[in-house]
Amino acid sequence: MAVNPSSSSLTYEVLIAAPPERVWAAIATSEGTRATLFGSSIESTFEPGARVEFRGPGPDGDRTLHVYGFVKQYEPNRVFSYEQHPAPAYNEQHESTFCDMTYQLTPVGDQTKLELTCAWSEGNPGYEHAKQEYPASSYMDAIRNFAEGTE
Repeated sequence: MAVNPSSSSLTYEVLIAAPPERVWAAIATSEGTRATLFGSSIESTFEPGARVEFRGPGPDGDRTLHVYGFVKQYEPNRVFSYEQHPAPAYNEQHESTFCDMTYQLTPVGDQTKLELTCAWSEGNPGYEHAKQEYPASSYMDAIRNFAEGTE
């Protein structure tokens, strides 16, 4: 995969030696996100339009809000899409600074292909940070390790 310099979107793909249910647990359960996102737990009803929050240890204590957003699509073990914003404490322009995150899981034999597409708003500093690491991703590595039980 190559970076398109005129785009603010990156797509990551990884084949994980685990069933879709285990990969899903890494991205859509508190246990999984605590292991893959620096101790932050995901909180949401997961209904379309519902708020999603990632809270964990930080400057405001154990339940610091790090990221919030709104669910766009949620089909367990298949697709999870949401609009993600940095918490107000991290970015004064949090309402207009966002990234559309879309996870797609596809069974491939006894493995799961995970595709994560991140589409950043114009000027989002998260894009520049991610582009420097691309196509590698410590986050995708953490998801794989959790799902495969090697965390």
